Amino acid sequence: YLGDKLLGGEPVALLEGALKILTTDSGNSIGHPWKTRLKTAISLVVAAIAVVLLIFQTTVLAQDPAEMMPMRAPIVLDGRELFSVGDLTRFTAIERAAFANQVLQDQVQRIPAEREIPIRQFKRGSLITLRVAGRHLLTLTEEDLIGGIAAEEQAELWITQLQTALNQAQYERTAAYRRRVGWHILLGGLGVGGLHVLLQWLRRRLRRRRNLTPDWRLRWVETGLWLVQWGVWIGFALGLTSMFPQIRSVRYQGLTFLQDTFTATIVTLGGQGYSVLGLGKLLALLLGLWLAVRAMTGLIRARVLQAVGAAREVQDAIALLIQITLTALGVLVLLQAVGIDISSLAILVSVIGVGVGFGLQNIANNFISGIIILLERPVQIGDFVELGDLTGTVERIGIRSTEISTLDRITIIVPNAEFIDSKVINWSHGYPVSRLHIPLGVAYGSAIKQVRQVVLEAAKRHPRVLRYPKPQLWFEGFGDSALDFELLVWINEPRLQARIKSDLYYLLEASLRHYQIEIPFPQRDLHVRTGEASALVKPVSADPGDQAQRSATASAPLSDTPLDLADVMDWSDILELKDEPTPDEIDELVAQMRGSDGVDLRDRRFGLHLYRHCFIGSDAVQWLMQHQLASREEAVRLGRILVMRGIIHHVTDEHDFKDAYLFYRFCQDESKSSPNSS
Repeated sequence: YLGDKLLGGEPVALLEGALKILTTDSGNSIGHPWKTRLKTAISLVVAAIAVVLLIFQTTVLAQDPAEMMPMRAPIVLDGRELFSVGDLTRFTAIERAAFANQVLQDQVQRIPAEREIPIRQFKRGSLITLRVAGRHLLTLTEEDLIGGIAAEEQAELWITQLQTALNQAQYERTAAYRRRVGWHILLGGLGVGGLHVLLQWLRRRLRRRRNLTPDWRLRWVETGLWLVQWGVWIGFALGLTSMFPQIRSVRYQGLTFLQDTFTATIVTLGGQGYSVLGLGKLLALLLGLWLAVRAMTGLIRARVLQAVGAAREVQDAIALLIQITLTALGVLVLLQAVGIDISSLAILVSVIGVGVGFGLQNIANNFISGIIILLERPVQIGDFVELGDLTGTVERIGIRSTEISTLDRITIIVPNAEFIDSKVINWSHGYPVSRLHIPLGVAYGSAIKQVRQVVLEAAKRHPRVLRYPKPQLWFEGFGDSALDFELLVWINEPRLQARIKSDLYYLLEASLRHYQIEIPFPQRDLHVRTGEASALVKPVSADPGDQAQRSATASAPLSDTPLDLADVMDWSDILELKDEPTPDEIDELVAQMRGSDGVDLRDRRFGLHLYRHCFIGSDAVQWLMQHQLASREEAVRLGRILVMRGIIHHVTDEHDFKDAYLFYRFCQDESKSSPNSS
């Protein structure tokens, strides 16, 4: 196949073959390392040859047709080209051909079919002249000779061609020919009609079968039958146009008009003229270059970057840089190959650069910032960030902008320059453990030891609060109306900090109320300057029962009755965080994940190890978000539930379920994997 395409000069077809090899799934051969390496090497070689042939093919565009061969015009009779003639000193090739074509047409119409149209040659000095039925047709010149043959031999060859064409033209104007063509049309129409009915019947059978058992192969076969069905009619119609000389002449004139239209020069660059067809070839070559570069980039990403275990963001950044570099170099080579002097476009490029600098500076800034983010990776997909008054999870990092999903599930598009120029709080960067500050106040006169025990007890009862580092309660100072404290707790899921704060406030309020510790409100002292002030104050301050109650409350030990969390969980999100799907829901989820539209289960290679029947954690998160309508954190939580219940596990059991490029396998597929695959 490769040799045939090389010899046939079809680089576009070769590129299609290369892309087919590059895009073929290698899952079936992954179990044979030597086959995989051989296929990779062949793919790289074929892709490189395709790019070289694409560039080599453009040298044809750089040649001026006038320099490749002298100007010639065809001699045509009834839409059939016989031979071509060149220029004379006084007449152009087009003028000579137009005169000869008119003479031939007049003689065919004037002389009846029963008489043969005679063709004679006459020699005048060193020139040979051809005459048709006594009329001058043309004179042979040095420009008309082909391959260096003698003028007499060239004249005899033309006479034979002209005589055959004239006889055929006369025969096609007889009644016998029309009867013969009529029978051919009738039989051909019946055959094409019968074939059309047969193909239509087959299409209906395939459509009914596809409705019962959907299969993409049946759809392709049905489409192929449809193309054959109408292709036969188009071929039959083209055959009809070639049977009648008048219709054939009209068709030839139409095709000639289209050819002249698409090959006429419409633009000139650097002294080189380009037609619509030439520009179309250039665009096709640029498209082929883009496809080839994209295929090679995908091959490098799949065979090299994933094999070395690079993160998804690093793979995207490196693949993008390779694609931009190869495309830019390829475009420069193609422009040079088609005859466009790049140096002559320096002024135009400078003007465009100034325009980009002033008008598109924000786009350029965001573009460069996107590359910096992908390479430096200060922000990654899944990170919980704060940017100004915006708080949310990073869903996608693009070249120009980044998508952030807020806590209200609203997607906001943020330019990449904002992450470079502004201060960004990345709660998930590096070590995701962070500390929450919960301010609170208790009434004056409360027992500090009791307050400390009650608050820390409430904090430790929250399932999302880490035990190490331990929660702490700091005494902030004496406020206007309360003793000010600050509770410090550590969490490892920053995106849940708002919900955890709410839960802690619920727990603190219930715990302080349970142990009768007063949470004060702002108070002000009122000073009365009348003579009755002593009478007003004395009953309150002298009440021994009230003072005794305050002293008893301050010195009372903690209640023996523990705090009932059920009352608190009715309003908080603690139970919601621990709410898990039922076994039936888990079974249905696993069936969907292992179904035809489920996660991508196949053999995967990482470094020198082969892992069978596994899927990628980040792909599973995307699948859960798309098919189960779950948020990213809920998708990760579902994956961890599957790990806890022993349904899936990491192939080396080193990680919990994460939104990362990690391999996971269903436990029921362990029997299918080889002993050394994990």
